[in-house]
Amino acid sequence: MTEGSFEVAPPTESRRSFLRKAGLVTVAGVAAPALFPELLAACSSSTKSTATTKSKPSSSAPSSIAFVSPQSSGGDPPVLDMIAAMDAAGKKYGAKTRYVFVSDPSSYTSTLDLLAASYDVVATCFPEMGTPLQAAAKAHPKTRFIWIYGTPFTPAIPNVVTVGYKFYEGMYFAGILAAHITTTNKIGYIGGAANPAINEDYWALAAGAKSVNPAISVSGAFVGSYTDPNGGQQVADSMYGSGVDVIQTDASATDLGVLKSAEAHKLYMSYDSDPTAYKQAPSLILGSAILQFGTSLALQLASAMQPTWSLAGQAIEQGMKDKVTGYTPSPVFATSAPAAVGARFTAGLKKMQAAEAAYSAGTLKIPVNTSAIP
Repeated sequence: MTEGSFEVAPPTESRRSFLRKAGLVTVAGVAAPALFPELLAACSSSTKSTATTKSKPSSSAPSSIAFVSPQSSGGDPPVLDMIAAMDAAGKKYGAKTRYVFVSDPSSYTSTLDLLAASYDVVATCFPEMGTPLQAAAKAHPKTRFIWIYGTPFTPAIPNVVTVGYKFYEGMYFAGILAAHITTTNKIGYIGGAANPAINEDYWALAAGAKSVNPAISVSGAFVGSYTDPNGGQQVADSMYGSGVDVIQTDASATDLGVLKSAEAHKLYMSYDSDPTAYKQAPSLILGSAILQFGTSLALQLASAMQPTWSLAGQAIEQGMKDKVTGYTPSPVFATSAPAAVGARFTAGLKKMQAAEAAYSAGTLKIPVNTSAIP
C-alpha cells in the first residue's frame, strides 16, 4: 500500500539515537508498538519522490497520506512508530502513503507545499514545524494537516489539527516511584530546555514525590539541548554529587549522558519516552515516563481519513485516557537491583498503581503548574 518511504536528506542525530550515527535510512519494515498491535503494514523503500496530482475533492474520503518528520527514522522509536501508524492507516483505508525526512529547516515549507499539492492528508511532528506548517496550510486549504506535538494556532486554522500531550501525568507517577527509591530524600530532574510544557513535567514529578514524603526535595536543571549527552552527564554528575540519588530525565538524546553518570555513581534514574530504556542498565533504570507517538497519530488519522473531518481546526490534548501518556516501570529492576532497593521498588510500584487507578477514576487530581522551576 505504501507508495514509498524514503529519506530526502542524510539523517541528523535523532532524539533517541544520537550516538548511533545512522547512515541514510530507508524504511523496509516497521514493527508495531505494543499499544497498537494492528500497525503491521510494511513500508517499501525508495529514494525519490514522484509527485502526483490530487484528484479527490475535500468532501470525499481522503485517499493519500504523507508524513513529514524533521527527525530521522534511523532507530528513533517515536518516528518509527508514527511511520507504522501512517502505514496501518494506509492499509485500512486503501490509501497511498509516503514518509519524508527533511533535515534542512529551510526546506520545511517547500517540502510541505510539495506534498500538500499531491496528498490529501499531511502529518508532521515536533515544535520546529509550526511556522512552516502554518504557511503550507494557508496555501493549501483543501489539504488536511495534522501537527503532532504541536501548539494551538491563534486564531485556529480550519484545516489543521494540533496535538499536545499531558506528559506530566507520567511524571507524577515517576515521582511516586522515585520517592520510594531515594534514601537521601533528594530527587533530581534534568530537562532539555525550559518551556511551559516542560515546566509542567518538573512540578508534576515533585508533586508525585511529595505525595509520598513531603520532606523530599526535587532539584531541577536544564541542559539547554535535547542532543547534548556531554552536557547531560555534567549536570547529572553535579546532582549526584550533591546527594541526589534518583534522577528523572526529560531531555531525549541528552538522557544518554545522564545514564553514563548514573553508571559512574552507581545510582538510579528514570528515562523519558522510551519504555525499552531499562535494557541499557537493568539495575539502575526504574522505567520511563512515556508518550506513545504512534498511537497518537493513529487516533488522528482515524478521524482525518473520514469523508467529514470532525476534528478539523481543533487543538487536541491527549493523555492516559487515550493510552498515549503514562509511566512504564522496568519489568526487571526489582530483581536486578540490590534486594533492599528491589523491595522499595515493589512497594513504590504498588503505590503508583493505586494512584493510577485513583486518577483514572477521577478521585486523584494531578496539579498542573507551568511556572519556571526554582
